[in-house]
Amino acid sequence: MSTEEKIESKEINTSQYGIQDVMSIGYVFLLILGVLNQTIYYGILGINIFEYTTVLDVLISPIAVLSDSWIILVTVIGLVILMIGYFKLIRMYYDRLAKKEKYQKGKKKEKLDKVRASFNKKYAVIPFILFVMMSMYVGLGVGSGQKIKERINNFDYKYTDVIVFEDGEKLNTKIVGKNSSYVFYVTKEEANINIVPIEGNIKLIKKIKKEKK
Repeated sequence: MSTEEKIESKEINTSQYGIQDVMSIGYVFLLILGVLNQTIYYGILGINIFEYTTVLDVLISPIAVLSDSWIILVTVIGLVILMIGYFKLIRMYYDRLAKKEKYQKGKKKEKLDKVRASFNKKYAVIPFILFVMMSMYVGLGVGSGQKIKERINNFDYKYTDVIVFEDGEKLNTKIVGKNSSYVFYVTKEEANINIVPIEGNIKLIKKIKKEKK
């Protein structure tokens, strides 16, 4: 079997997974990353998030991280586009290299054919995208957790939210986390993080408007 036939055979093998299969696997991977991000973030704050997490929270955890800031969402989309573009440029480069005379035979040709085969696989770019996503989710969990923890310990934060309880009490707070069942917040009267169930306790949560300078 010639080298070109081997490359073609490998490409056929990688096409056994359809786009629906890839999307399903990708979503499961994102679920794992979302849970990992939340576990790291709350773990740094001294909270076992699994004690306060529902199945719904797990299912929406990847979206919750991305929707936390439009900058994160734009960054992810930008990185994916750049990675796909980079792979296309790499393939074009090696295809052009293969046309040069010194790569037409011998060990150089064999090495180049192997490299081209790896980049010409149908979903060759996906492992690199997954690595970037994993690095981002883990990095966000660690960075955000450490930043919030330091500010809490030093009382170096501003109140960003008002919590209105069912009994009418209003409390200025800094919310450091929230899911479908619980709110995690701090006040400058105490250094501990307060964990309050939403149902039956909280009537309203609203943002404190930033003062215009």
